[in-house]
Amino acid sequence: MMSRRWPFLAVLYTAVYGVDFKLYGVNYNSRQGPDWDPNRCKSQAQVDTDMMAIATVASRVRIFSLVDCNQGFMVTTAAKKAGLGIWLGMWVSNNQSSLNNELAALDALVTNNVVDNSIEGIHVGSESLYRKDITPDQAINYFAAVKTYLGTKQLTFPVSITDVLDTLLEYPQVISAVDVVMANAFPFWEQVDVDAAVNSFKTKFNTLVGAAHGKEVLIGETGWPSAGVNTNASTYVANFAAFAAAAELKYFMFTAFDDLWKIAQEGVIDTVEAHFGLFDATRNLKSELEYLTTG
Repeated sequence: MMSRRWPFLAVLYTAVYGVDFKLYGVNYNSRQGPDWDPNRCKSQAQVDTDMMAIATVASRVRIFSLVDCNQGFMVTTAAKKAGLGIWLGMWVSNNQSSLNNELAALDALVTNNVVDNSIEGIHVGSESLYRKDITPDQAINYFAAVKTYLGTKQLTFPVSITDVLDTLLEYPQVISAVDVVMANAFPFWEQVDVDAAVNSFKTKFNTLVGAAHGKEVLIGETGWPSAGVNTNASTYVANFAAFAAAAELKYFMFTAFDDLWKIAQEGVIDTVEAHFGLFDATRNLKSELEYLTTG
């Protein structure tokens, strides 16, 4: 059953932080179909419309790849028009060509003057260590290659390696290498009750802050599904946003839109992975999240 606590949470939040509030940022993927679908990528017009919708509830957008669906160019140009800040992403694997392709896409953005002060940072890999796609040494080498490239272009925005919070704690050498620490944390996947979720997050977050030795720590992904099992998105988003505002924590909620294409991708009809969106797949803000500003 959907949690009915969100109106109270919204009132509590706005009483402290203002009548309207926006999320710091959200994650975005322009996929609309599984890998084998020839129409798996949204058009530029669709991406433009997505960015305008995102701008009603958040101030920034974060992507996972520059190459997949040409998101580096399409999302960046659309996000700029919508007035959004942008955190870029590079999807990498054990194959060096994955990094080379992402670097080529980054170079094209730089060469064509798409990269400007709207770009707030870039992460190299997304949970690649957690999945054991690459080793810590590979992750650091990939990071170094991106830093070297940016240095040749006099670009100074921060570079990170995004991974699961516990995985980063397992590999302190990765924390030492990056400019800023970017971790993913989902109390939902740890089967924490929603009412205890933010406190559980805070405990792990504080451990990571200690391990970062003064480096800034950002949250690359966190969220809660609105369908499937344990549907408490409204409660978690409100509680987390309140905590993050008080802690001045930079974060990106997962995710902007429901990813219904993951049902086909995973072959699981009731996968919760498809329902982490703030909006449904047709860009309607979910009713339980209407406390987010829409102006």
